[in-house]
Amino acid sequence: MPLIVMCGLPCAGKTRRAAAIAAELEAVICAASADSPKTIVPPTASKGKVHGSTVITPSYDPHVLIINEENLRIDRASAYRDTTAEKLARAALLSAVERHLSRDKFVILDSMNYIKGFRYQLHCIVKGDEDKYLFFSAYDTFMAGLGTSQHTVYCMAKPEEVISWNAISSQYPPEVLQSLLGRLEEPDGRNRWDSPLLCLLPDDPFPPSFIHNLIHSSVHQTPSQSIALKPVAETNYLHEMDSTLKSICDAILEAIQSGLMSGGELKVPGTDAKVLVPSKGISASEMGRLRRLYATNLNRLTIQVDKRKIADGFVEYINQNLR
Repeated sequence: MPLIVMCGLPCAGKTRRAAAIAAELEAVICAASADSPKTIVPPTASKGKVHGSTVITPSYDPHVLIINEENLRIDRASAYRDTTAEKLARAALLSAVERHLSRDKFVILDSMNYIKGFRYQLHCIVKGDEDKYLFFSAYDTFMAGLGTSQHTVYCMAKPEEVISWNAISSQYPPEVLQSLLGRLEEPDGRNRWDSPLLCLLPDDPFPPSFIHNLIHSSVHQTPSQSIALKPVAETNYLHEMDSTLKSICDAILEAIQSGLMSGGELKVPGTDAKVLVPSKGISASEMGRLRRLYATNLNRLTIQVDKRKIADGFVEYINQNLR
């Protein structure tokens, strides 16, 4: 089902907007499916936890699920104080989205989501969520028609505004807030992982057309090369996967270190796709990081991917993350 990704600076009103979207969606879905309305219960923050793994869900079965730091028992003040804790928090959010995306729920990710690479990861997860289901009720039939898509809501605010609001709410220590203010990679509607994009200033009224477009414009996504699945019969799958990724990394680093490549397109083994090497080059550590992240994403899949798709997808993944 559709994933709504909130985005913006701390204290910019994302949680307020997420709750409004959830309430509107619940009303529309209940009316369309003749179901009883559900009440969205705001999550309660739990102090002292740096990261969590379980979403706190209400006793009823809601049509719209909000995922944020509070209901994962993540203390924001601690989670965004250093990079290690922040990576754990982001991993917990990503894992929760993967677990709860399904045919019978809208998922709203209510967090800063300020890194474009993280939003791209979410985009890939949504595009890969193309499971087949059986539908037995009016609610099932209604939800089945929505498809799987990602929508981004950017809550815009000036740094001085969020500093003022944080002074009232005390969500973040001042030094943590100052650090976060400079990290936002603003969403761009021209990027497919940020589109469709809705930008809202703090006092903007919520456009009624958004919910209509969210429901009636959601379409089934076609998996891209990086996440398209094809069963294969290899017994040494992990070895072949590692070998494919290593050969691509080695080719890139060798071309850069030999001085033959200082920017532009580079042909690599196993694929016709070309790596777009930035003019500044790519360090061995950065190449290793991308290789590990991509391998981790592949290992999460329950179906093996053939070597050509692995190579095609890795090149696409490199190009997206080095823009």
